[in-house]
Amino acid sequence: MEEKIIRLDEINIHALILLILKNILVVIAICIGAVLCYSSFCKVTYSPRYTSTATFMVSAKDGTSAYNSLTTTQSMATVFVEVFQSNVLREKIVENMPDKKFDGVVNTTTIPETNLLIVSVTSPQPNTSFIALNLLIDNYSSISDYIFANAQLEVIKDPVVPIGPSNPLDISSKYLIVVFISGILAVVGIVVIYLFKDTLKTPKCARRRIDAKLLRTVDFERQKKTLRSWIRKKKSALLINGNLISKSFIEQNMSICSAVDYHARKRNQKIIMVTSVGENEGKSTVASNLALAMAGKNKKVVLLDCDFRKPSIHKIFDIKESIEGSDTLTDFLMNDKEESFSKYITVKRHGVTLCTSKKATKSINKLLNNGKLHRLLKALSEHYDYVIVDTPPMLAAADTETIAPMVDTVMLVARVDYMPTSSVIEGVERLRKSAPDFCGYVLNDYLTKLW
Repeated sequence: MEEKIIRLDEINIHALILLILKNILVVIAICIGAVLCYSSFCKVTYSPRYTSTATFMVSAKDGTSAYNSLTTTQSMATVFVEVFQSNVLREKIVENMPDKKFDGVVNTTTIPETNLLIVSVTSPQPNTSFIALNLLIDNYSSISDYIFANAQLEVIKDPVVPIGPSNPLDISSKYLIVVFISGILAVVGIVVIYLFKDTLKTPKCARRRIDAKLLRTVDFERQKKTLRSWIRKKKSALLINGNLISKSFIEQNMSICSAVDYHARKRNQKIIMVTSVGENEGKSTVASNLALAMAGKNKKVVLLDCDFRKPSIHKIFDIKESIEGSDTLTDFLMNDKEESFSKYITVKRHGVTLCTSKKATKSINKLLNNGKLHRLLKALSEHYDYVIVDTPPMLAAADTETIAPMVDTVMLVARVDYMPTSSVIEGVERLRKSAPDFCGYVLNDYLTKLW
């Protein structure tokens, strides 16, 4: 298995940040899930402990001055700490418990600078703590009399049955920590998935992985740019003659036009096919802008929509008659009669002649195998400087490889961080085998800024 090598020049920070922002709801859901899991775990594993407490004063039985000394009574209190925590006294408690069991803990502390002693018993049951502490009070003298004959303990605060646990379940204070840790782990997970996703993330990555010429990288261009379009959720076509298109987007598409034009003129090529490996990679937009850029150079250009399964050129150029009328490219290819193609390409937009398809058709074999498309392309190449053919994605259908031998050269559009690199490599190899020439590929939708 090939080892995955992560290179810094193959990481697009802007795309990574945008990916995290797009998955912010996933991060929030993971944080909520982590809090719920932590809360459930704490409740399941929580074991309440109940503490009963009594306060004693150490004094002398006969009231002699030796025992009235604070220093002496403090020393006596320290000895009583050992008495209350002795195993002998614990055994007496067990003997006198109702069920002959005692799983509690005895804690004894002295209050500094006083002769006061605090004794507490902690156990899982409140009644157990209370009973055990009373047994301590009743039985301690049987042991302490052997140590201090004249010493005695006076209870100044009687034990009571605890009404609440001494270790209350407090998990809300840890929620922020849980949210922070789970959020960080979720973000790290997204980053790891991004890094190990085998796609073309940057131009350097594409040049390193794809054995073909990179014609140009086209930056991401936002489609919804006006408040009205955001409200209506309407996406406008990204054509280089649009009013709100950025200058860099126009320059990049013009650069593609120059590269393709140079390649085609050098080899006397006129019919250029544009395709992609997968759907939604922007091939139709690139093909449309290539045609517009060619027309801007005073070239006579015709654009054919040969994506018969999912035509889109008429939508990009907002041609309603391509749907309402009957004279489309599909009609021409489906017609068994030999007739002139001129009446089927009467639509012209921005200097580009358009030969659009109608709605999706299922008779693909008849369209591609009757020879009319091949003859049409040759006829158009005699009347136009360039014939640009928009074809279906290669993974969607085999139509592209059927049309490829009919054209002069092929251009592939690959969307950044979209299709697996192996699929793009395979697509390039298949085009090289099926088409007469492969001029290169365009890296589309490269994100260079967040807003």
